[in-house]
Amino acid sequence: MAETSIDAQLEGLFSRLDAQLKVSQYKKALKSCDDILKLSPGDKDGVACKAVILVELSRFEEAIEHIDGHLSQFRELSFEKGYSLFRLQKFEEALATVQQQSDDRSIARLNLQAQLHYRMGSTAEAISIYHQLFKDHKVASLELRTNVLAAYVSGGRAHEVPAVMEAMKISPKDSFEIGFNTACGLLAAGDCVSAQDKLQHAQRLGRETLLDEDLTDDQIEEELAPVTVQLAYAASQLGNAAEALGTYEGMMSGDAQDEAVRAVATNNWIADTVRSEAEGLTKKFAAEFLKRLETLFEKGHLAKLKESLQRRLSEQQQAVLHSNYSLLSLAAGRLEATRDLISTCQERYPSSESVRVAAAAVLARDSKQEDALALLEGVQGRGVALTRAQLALDVGNAAQALAALNKVGPADFTQRPAVLATRLALLEATEDFEGAKQLAQSSLQAADAQSSRGKPAKGQDAAAKALLYQSLARVQLKLGNVKDASQTYDKAVKQMGGDAPGLYKLMGQLARHSTVPGSGVSVASLESSLANAESLPASKVDELEEAAAGSWVARRRAAEEAARKGEQSGQPAAKKKRKRKVRHPKGFDPAYPGPPPNPERWLPKWQRSDFKKKRNRRKEKEGVKGSQGAGKVDEALDRSNVVTEETSDAPERRGPPPGARSKKKGRR
Repeated sequence: MAETSIDAQLEGLFSRLDAQLKVSQYKKALKSCDDILKLSPGDKDGVACKAVILVELSRFEEAIEHIDGHLSQFRELSFEKGYSLFRLQKFEEALATVQQQSDDRSIARLNLQAQLHYRMGSTAEAISIYHQLFKDHKVASLELRTNVLAAYVSGGRAHEVPAVMEAMKISPKDSFEIGFNTACGLLAAGDCVSAQDKLQHAQRLGRETLLDEDLTDDQIEEELAPVTVQLAYAASQLGNAAEALGTYEGMMSGDAQDEAVRAVATNNWIADTVRSEAEGLTKKFAAEFLKRLETLFEKGHLAKLKESLQRRLSEQQQAVLHSNYSLLSLAAGRLEATRDLISTCQERYPSSESVRVAAAAVLARDSKQEDALALLEGVQGRGVALTRAQLALDVGNAAQALAALNKVGPADFTQRPAVLATRLALLEATEDFEGAKQLAQSSLQAADAQSSRGKPAKGQDAAAKALLYQSLARVQLKLGNVKDASQTYDKAVKQMGGDAPGLYKLMGQLARHSTVPGSGVSVASLESSLANAESLPASKVDELEEAAAGSWVARRRAAEEAARKGEQSGQPAAKKKRKRKVRHPKGFDPAYPGPPPNPERWLPKWQRSDFKKKRNRRKEKEGVKGSQGAGKVDEALDRSNVVTEETSDAPERRGPPPGARSKKKGRR
């Protein structure tokens, strides 16, 4: 009868548990599980239900403790334990636990393993597992495809995303998540224009989807905050820094409740603000930026991000935050703290490109450019290549800087006006004029091809094209092709209407070659190609006068500029000291000088530095010195020592009688 009563109670408890789980009443279900385990401590279903409920309630530590008490009996609970460890950021331990899972839950196990590899930075292993799920297990959910795209983007293989999407037969229109990940891949690949279009489409699609779920406007904006931040980043890369900074400031001021989104917005805002500062990063600004970043770290432990950020941010994003904090600390002058932080980051993120760049910056700050270059050797990435180019220029190695710039990345970046101008300048510095000529010609051909496809050059593109013409003409002059240089100069004038920076100087250089036979350069045509000197601003006239290198005008301008800077600084121009020839006395041997002779021995005594003028002072032999009465005193004048005669009858006279007048009159 007792056993029948227990079975009846268990049946009732399981019925109640089933009803509670169907309506997601997990707290009540947990109490039911405890009641079941009191009646039957080793009940398999009760143990498994309690483990799942604890996971649903996010009580992961209790779940692990509960599973450890029964794991020897029920091996299938290793998946729940591995997931709990994953949520507690214990990735390595979670991966070892999940690998013990039996094959009856192979799909869930592989999904969790892929997520663990992704969070640990092993994107290649994550991609391999996702492909295994897609091909072998025929898992074709949108969630899986979205995760595959995220793994490709985080693993630095964004250029493969279009082919992967085609193989999986998906498009950015399928879901908001796929559109967002596609745009992130385009951003990572450097195609900011296409990425901006995809982000705007994902934003519209996401807003429509969330409206169907009856969310409020504030909730919709909160859900779409990651897209908003990426749109700001795309705008920044396309040159709209003001728009990007405004978006970031709104996110930091409270528009974004998600702590991970605010962290990314804060980091990007600091990076764009530093980039836009014309005066560079000062110690004051660096200290202010450090205060903003410190809010993302644990108090008193700057090498550790907040736990909420560790769960949401990838390892690559965490490495970027740590490296940027290190660079700001270096700019603020906190050298010792920066060295300690960089050492910790190198141990935690050994393969991170951003951490390598920060470590190289610290070495360069210590004047160890060669060590910094060795640290970056063999590391791929745009930031590393640009850093290597700057370090090579610091040590005066233009050839090494040029080689680093040539490996910066895709052609759309190397063809940017600033990068292209730097490459041309480095080719000229290494006297590779033929290489500079080929680079300028190929870049001009690419610009002409773009114009022929219906994309006319405007604004900055037109100015960049004119500068290319000027660089090509300058190189042609150095190669002795005066006629070709003249024709290229005419194209530059036509491109910018005769009012581009550097045209006046280039005209002066061409004019000096007009006397060369067969040059085809006419001074009259050069004069007519540009604006009238009377209508030119003063800056253009100065540029034209200084076109001839080494002219007296250039030397005069340089002297005037130096004098003007001296006046502004308030420091008078230093006078050149006259150097006197050392004169030795007769018979003096410099090899055995002995005590040095007085250098002023040839001067009269009154002109020597140790001469002191004699002062006519009255020297009193017994003059009183010091305070009154402190000197010598004549004891004879002290009446207190005189002995009075008691036998004297004469009355003592103490002065004239009252009313008596002195016979002597004072002077008037």
